[in-house]
Amino acid sequence: MKISKKILSIFVFALFAIALIGCNGDGTDATTEAPTTNAPVTNPPITEETEQEEPRFVGLFANQTYYRGSQDYDILDGVQAIDDQDGDITEDINIVGSYTLSRTGSYTVYVTVEDSDGNLINRQVSITVKDLTAYTIPEELTSDNIEIELWHSNGATVESALIGYAEDFEALYPNISVTITANGANYDELRSNVVNAIQGGELPNIVQNYPDHVMEYIDKNAVIPITPYIYDVNHGYNPDVEGESFLDIVLSYRQENSQYTPDGEYYSIPFNKSTEVMIYNKTMMDALIEEGVIAEIPTTWQGLMALNEDLRRIATEDNGVIDQIVDTLNQAESSSVHKTAEERQNIKDNFVPITYDSPSNAFITLTRQWGGEYTTINAERQGVILFDNAQTRSAMSYFYDNRDEDDNPGAFTVPNRWGTEYGSDAFKTGQTAITFGSTGGARYNTPTVVDDEFSFEFGVAPMPYNANMPQNRTAIQQGTNMSITTAGTDQEKLASWLFLKFLTSQEVQLDFALETGYSPVRTSVYSQPTYIDFTNGLDTDGSPLAGEMLMKSKAANAAMLQADILFYDQAFVGSSKARAEVEAAFERIILGTDGDKQSIIDSAIAAAKSASEAVLN
Repeated sequence: MKISKKILSIFVFALFAIALIGCNGDGTDATTEAPTTNAPVTNPPITEETEQEEPRFVGLFANQTYYRGSQDYDILDGVQAIDDQDGDITEDINIVGSYTLSRTGSYTVYVTVEDSDGNLINRQVSITVKDLTAYTIPEELTSDNIEIELWHSNGATVESALIGYAEDFEALYPNISVTITANGANYDELRSNVVNAIQGGELPNIVQNYPDHVMEYIDKNAVIPITPYIYDVNHGYNPDVEGESFLDIVLSYRQENSQYTPDGEYYSIPFNKSTEVMIYNKTMMDALIEEGVIAEIPTTWQGLMALNEDLRRIATEDNGVIDQIVDTLNQAESSSVHKTAEERQNIKDNFVPITYDSPSNAFITLTRQWGGEYTTINAERQGVILFDNAQTRSAMSYFYDNRDEDDNPGAFTVPNRWGTEYGSDAFKTGQTAITFGSTGGARYNTPTVVDDEFSFEFGVAPMPYNANMPQNRTAIQQGTNMSITTAGTDQEKLASWLFLKFLTSQEVQLDFALETGYSPVRTSVYSQPTYIDFTNGLDTDGSPLAGEMLMKSKAANAAMLQADILFYDQAFVGSSKARAEVEAAFERIILGTDGDKQSIIDSAIAAAKSASEAVLN
């Protein structure tokens, strides 16, 4: 919208008056602080943005908390103002209103910026100034021996990395002993064990979690705010060194971890982060390109679904790709990968071109890509179920129409079609051509190596989108965070923080990304020569990567290409139940046989909604 300079001045004055009246709530004066910053955007630079008329803020947090006595603080730290025509207009940002960091209370200001065409935007920012009262942060770490424990639920690769980092940390702090404990076969089991410990057991000092788990722990007073540690003058992140600052943590990860309470407190920091990508059989796709069926790998769901018949033909015909894969596997020294004639035929008979590992992620992501809403929270921060809408039904209808059935071979399925949890085994034998899964687990899809060669070529690409709604192109942000519990002394809490700070250091994050394939949580890692070489398929000595490392490399590159379209959902007590219910709903829609299409979709969504709402506060 166009706003004249005169109207703008009146508008800004009015906002100033409103903010000034309400800033302290007690009629006292406040110190006016209106700093600006030219800090860089904290997301890795990836793809183009859709042009829009108004300028926009990047990195502006609407709710912020400051603890008196912490590091120098600026509510515009890391904030940019971007306009599609003018570019970076950060220097034109204004703060209307006032706040003080020396007096506890809640303050409201307005952040405004105007582009050269007179387009003005303003955003309300609330800052809460607090004193640390529940515990204290020691100025110095004690020289006495300290023991802390971290509970996690990872596989052997991540657990081994954690144990190694604990040993490195102990070398830096010889008086701290870190115990890494696998507690639960999966994250849900870990959550249950933590809840049981809250109710009557013994909590660890650090616990790995998803955001919805954190909401439960906050509700049960089992975790502490990490904000005071982040900005502590003695032990916090170093704001003066880019690779050590808190602003260097990827913006969307900081946003996810400040979502829990109305005042923007951090109750966790990111650990192993990933997204979903498309892993495909390049041998099959290259065959279709050579035939002229396609010119390139499709980027939309519609383009992929259209390949159903051609992929089936290329894969299952005599001397087709499945036969080539099985012939290669049968030449391997290890008989464990050999296939009998019956197994070969079974692979062909059960071939489905496309599979999606996580039914819950599929439901949530596709709902967004078709323009629908999944969940949100109300003014009391209670969960609100929104996925019973026309857009979600449209997405479910489309994927139902393309699902694989015995009497109607379709293009799409989920791993439970073969009685498995993941599509990796099917992918490695050629039983599926395309699988969608986490970058953190991409390595499990690596084709078998026989005589120093893969049994087939593979590729990794960003998530496809709905061709009819390209503006809704998106991919899920996933992975876990770490929280400090209420267990232990102030010194043990400090030791726990120092270990989490170590885990998010540039050095550890680079190593962790290379070893596991998870996405670095620090922006600066993406520009490290070693990481750039890794995403380009090169080892540290410049030689080509091979085996699982090549798969991790390709997955990391695909994740970078979609880093600016990632989303996460607002956590609330009960949001884990909603995820479980939509997972069951999506499997029912893709695999269900009890009724016609409409009744299956209607009953699946209705059941998920009812069960999800039953546990909401």
